[in-house]
Amino acid sequence: MGKGLEHDNEAAERRIVSMLAAGDGSALDELYALYAPRIYRYTYRMLNNAADAEDATQETFYRVMRKSRDLRADAAFRTWIFRIARNLCIDRIRQQPLVDLPMDATVGAPEEQTALHIAVRQALNELPQEYREPLILCDVEEITANEAAEILDLSVPALKSRLYRGRRALKERLGPAVEELPREKHRHPKSD
Repeated sequence: MGKGLEHDNEAAERRIVSMLAAGDGSALDELYALYAPRIYRYTYRMLNNAADAEDATQETFYRVMRKSRDLRADAAFRTWIFRIARNLCIDRIRQQPLVDLPMDATVGAPEEQTALHIAVRQALNELPQEYREPLILCDVEEITANEAAEILDLSVPALKSRLYRGRRALKERLGPAVEELPREKHRHPKSD
Protein backbone atom coordinates (compact mmCIF):
# COMPACT_ATOMS: atom_id res chain seq x y z
CA MET A 1 0.00 0.00 0.00
CA GLY A 2 1.38 3.39 -0.95
CA LYS A 3 2.03 6.07 1.65
CA GLY A 4 -0.53 8.44 0.09
CA LEU A 5 -3.30 5.83 0.12
CA GLU A 6 -2.39 4.77 3.65
CA HIS A 7 -2.53 8.41 4.81
CA ASP A 8 -5.91 8.88 3.08
CA ASN A 9 -7.28 5.78 4.83
CA GLU A 10 -6.07 7.03 8.21
CA ALA A 11 -7.61 10.45 7.59
CA ALA A 12 -10.92 8.86 6.58
CA GLU A 13 -10.84 6.64 9.66
CA ARG A 14 -10.20 9.65 11.93
CA ARG A 15 -13.12 11.49 10.30
CA ILE A 16 -15.45 8.51 10.82
CA VAL A 17 -14.33 8.05 14.45
CA SER A 18 -14.97 11.77 15.10
CA MET A 19 -18.45 11.42 13.59
CA LEU A 20 -19.18 8.39 15.77
CA ALA A 21 -17.96 10.16 18.91
CA ALA A 22 -20.29 13.05 18.03
CA GLY A 23 -23.23 10.64 17.95
CA ASP A 24 -23.60 10.10 14.19
CA GLY A 25 -25.03 6.57 13.90
CA SER A 26 -24.11 6.27 10.21
CA ALA A 27 -20.45 6.38 11.24
CA LEU A 28 -20.84 3.01 12.99
CA ASP A 29 -22.13 1.57 9.72
CA GLU A 30 -19.04 2.88 7.94
CA LEU A 31 -16.70 1.47 10.58
CA TYR A 32 -18.55 -1.83 10.41
CA ALA A 33 -18.09 -1.96 6.64
CA LEU A 34 -14.37 -1.18 7.06
CA TYR A 35 -13.57 -3.51 9.93
CA ALA A 36 -16.17 -6.30 10.21
CA PRO A 37 -14.53 -8.62 7.66
CA ARG A 38 -11.10 -8.29 9.31
CA ILE A 39 -12.48 -8.64 12.83
CA TYR A 40 -14.46 -11.72 11.76
CA ARG A 41 -11.38 -13.33 10.15
CA TYR A 42 -9.34 -12.62 13.27
CA THR A 43 -11.97 -13.97 15.67
CA TYR A 44 -12.56 -17.01 13.46
CA ARG A 45 -8.87 -17.85 13.48
CA MET A 46 -8.75 -17.42 17.24
CA LEU A 47 -11.92 -19.38 18.02
CA ASN A 48 -12.01 -21.92 15.15
CA ASN A 49 -15.79 -21.71 15.01
CA ALA A 50 -17.89 -19.64 12.62
CA ALA A 51 -20.80 -19.06 15.01
CA ASP A 52 -18.54 -18.00 17.88
CA ALA A 53 -16.58 -15.73 15.54
CA GLU A 54 -19.79 -14.08 14.33
CA ASP A 55 -20.93 -13.57 17.93
CA ALA A 56 -17.55 -12.12 18.91
CA THR A 57 -17.59 -9.80 15.89
CA GLN A 58 -21.07 -8.52 16.76
CA GLU A 59 -20.11 -8.09 20.42
CA THR A 60 -17.00 -6.16 19.36
CA PHE A 61 -19.09 -3.64 17.45
CA TYR A 62 -21.66 -3.48 20.23
CA ARG A 63 -18.86 -2.48 22.61
CA VAL A 64 -17.55 0.07 20.10
CA MET A 65 -21.05 1.57 19.95
CA ARG A 66 -21.38 1.62 23.76
CA LYS A 67 -18.05 3.38 24.18
CA SER A 68 -18.39 5.63 21.12
CA ARG A 69 -18.69 8.82 23.19
CA ASP A 70 -15.24 8.13 24.68
CA LEU A 71 -13.52 7.80 21.29
CA ARG A 72 -10.82 10.24 20.24
CA ALA A 73 -10.02 10.78 16.58
CA ASP A 74 -6.29 10.97 17.33
CA ALA A 75 -6.24 7.55 19.04
CA ALA A 76 -5.36 4.35 17.17
CA PHE A 77 -8.83 2.98 16.44
CA ARG A 78 -7.59 -0.17 14.69
CA THR A 79 -5.48 -1.14 17.69
CA TRP A 80 -8.39 -0.48 20.04
CA ILE A 81 -10.96 -2.50 18.09
CA PHE A 82 -8.62 -5.47 17.67
CA ARG A 83 -7.88 -5.39 21.39
CA ILE A 84 -11.61 -5.54 22.12
CA ALA A 85 -11.95 -8.51 19.74
CA ARG A 86 -8.93 -10.23 21.29
CA ASN A 87 -10.27 -9.84 24.82
CA LEU A 88 -13.63 -11.26 23.76
CA CYS A 89 -11.87 -14.25 22.16
CA ILE A 90 -9.81 -14.87 25.28
CA ASP A 91 -12.98 -14.76 27.40
CA ARG A 92 -14.68 -17.29 25.10
CA ILE A 93 -11.62 -19.57 25.06
CA ARG A 94 -11.51 -19.56 28.86
CA GLN A 95 -15.19 -20.54 28.99
CA GLN A 96 -14.77 -23.46 26.57
CA PRO A 97 -14.00 -26.96 27.79
CA LEU A 98 -10.62 -28.22 26.66
CA VAL A 99 -11.66 -30.33 23.67
CA ASP A 100 -10.49 -30.55 20.11
CA LEU A 101 -12.75 -28.31 18.06
CA PRO A 102 -13.56 -29.51 14.53
CA MET A 103 -12.42 -27.38 11.65
CA ASP A 104 -15.29 -25.43 10.12
CA ALA A 105 -14.90 -25.83 6.38
CA THR A 106 -17.61 -23.35 5.47
CA VAL A 107 -15.38 -20.28 5.62
CA GLY A 108 -13.71 -19.03 2.49
CA ALA A 109 -14.24 -19.66 -1.18
CA PRO A 110 -13.94 -23.25 -2.47
CA GLU A 111 -10.69 -22.47 -4.27
CA GLU A 112 -9.20 -21.46 -0.90
CA GLN A 113 -9.88 -24.90 0.53
CA THR A 114 -6.84 -26.52 -1.01
CA ALA A 115 -4.85 -29.14 0.83
CA LEU A 116 -2.09 -26.63 1.58
CA HIS A 117 -4.56 -24.06 2.90
CA ILE A 118 -6.11 -26.65 5.19
CA ALA A 119 -2.68 -27.86 6.35
CA VAL A 120 -1.59 -24.30 7.17
CA ARG A 121 -4.81 -23.60 9.05
CA GLN A 122 -4.53 -26.81 11.07
CA ALA A 123 -0.88 -26.16 11.88
CA LEU A 124 -1.69 -22.60 12.93
CA ASN A 125 -4.50 -23.83 15.18
CA GLU A 126 -2.13 -26.31 16.86
CA LEU A 127 0.29 -23.57 17.90
CA PRO A 128 0.15 -22.24 21.45
CA GLN A 129 -1.90 -19.05 21.70
CA GLU A 130 1.21 -16.99 22.50
CA TYR A 131 2.56 -17.80 19.00
CA ARG A 132 -0.74 -18.05 17.12
CA GLU A 133 -1.96 -14.55 18.03
CA PRO A 134 1.08 -12.64 16.72
CA LEU A 135 1.08 -14.71 13.51
CA ILE A 136 -2.60 -14.03 12.88
CA LEU A 137 -2.25 -10.31 13.55
CA CYS A 138 0.99 -9.71 11.63
CA ASP A 139 1.05 -12.34 8.89
CA VAL A 140 -2.65 -12.85 8.21
CA GLU A 141 -4.23 -9.50 9.09
CA GLU A 142 -1.08 -7.57 8.08
CA ILE A 143 -1.11 -5.38 11.18
CA THR A 144 2.19 -3.65 11.92
CA ALA A 145 4.47 -5.01 14.63
CA ASN A 146 3.97 -1.85 16.69
CA GLU A 147 0.17 -2.14 16.55
CA ALA A 148 0.21 -5.90 17.20
CA ALA A 149 2.48 -5.37 20.20
CA GLU A 150 0.04 -2.81 21.57
CA ILE A 151 -2.97 -5.09 20.96
CA LEU A 152 -1.23 -7.99 22.72
CA ASP A 153 0.21 -5.75 25.45
CA LEU A 154 3.79 -6.76 24.61
CA SER A 155 6.97 -4.91 23.83
CA VAL A 156 7.92 -4.89 20.14
CA PRO A 157 11.00 -7.09 20.78
CA ALA A 158 8.83 -9.62 22.67
CA LEU A 159 6.34 -9.64 19.79
CA LYS A 160 9.11 -10.16 17.24
CA SER A 161 10.50 -13.02 19.33
CA ARG A 162 7.08 -14.69 19.40
CA LEU A 163 6.70 -14.15 15.66
CA TYR A 164 10.07 -15.78 15.04
CA ARG A 165 9.31 -18.74 17.29
CA GLY A 166 5.79 -19.08 15.93
CA ARG A 167 6.98 -19.06 12.31
CA ARG A 168 9.63 -21.64 13.15
CA ALA A 169 7.08 -23.87 14.92
CA LEU A 170 4.65 -23.46 12.02
CA LYS A 171 7.35 -24.44 9.55
CA GLU A 172 8.21 -27.52 11.63
CA ARG A 173 4.55 -28.57 11.74
CA LEU A 174 4.07 -27.99 8.02
CA GLY A 175 7.18 -29.89 6.94
CA PRO A 176 5.54 -33.33 6.79
CA ALA A 177 2.22 -31.93 5.53
CA VAL A 178 3.87 -30.07 2.66
CA GLU A 179 5.83 -33.17 1.64
CA GLU A 180 2.64 -35.30 1.61
CA LEU A 181 0.68 -32.90 -0.61
CA PRO A 182 0.00 -34.04 -4.15
CA ARG A 183 1.62 -31.87 -6.76
CA GLU A 184 -1.02 -29.55 -8.12
CA LYS A 185 -1.02 -28.99 -11.83
CA HIS A 186 -0.73 -25.35 -12.74
CA ARG A 187 -2.56 -24.22 -15.82
CA HIS A 188 -0.75 -21.61 -17.81
CA PRO A 189 -2.60 -19.33 -20.19
CA LYS A 190 -1.94 -20.08 -23.81
CA SER A 191 0.13 -17.51 -25.58
CA ASP A 192 -1.04 -16.20 -28.92
